[in-house]
Amino acid sequence: MTTAIHDRHGTTVGWLDGDIIRDSSGQHQAFIRDGNISTYSAKHIGTFRNGYFRDRSGHAIGFVRGASGGPLTPLPALPPLPPLFPLAPIPPIPPIPPVSPVPSLSWSNMDWEEFLGEEH
Repeated sequence: MTTAIHDRHGTTVGWLDGDIIRDSSGQHQAFIRDGNISTYSAKHIGTFRNGYFRDRSGHAIGFVRGASGGPLTPLPALPPLPPLFPLAPIPPIPPIPPVSPVPSLSWSNMDWEEFLGEEH
């Protein structure tokens, strides 16, 4: 199932395609395993729980429709039709995630592209 991902302004910034996070053009960027988000270079960048994507500090960075337990979400813009998705490679073995911070009721200062490009 494909779901639009929205930023703090309600803008569609990407797509959740099963457990694969894709950018707005449909390219694979990261994947989710057990609520943890990792890049394809095996870097842990955050968490996904209750419909919120969170940075490593626990601040919300994006959401899907129906998210709960976080900051107020704006009314999401009507998403465009999803692009045709190329096949994603098999995800690597994810790193051992750090202890998750307490989820914040605040939005992150980081934007979506920074989040996906973040290397720790």
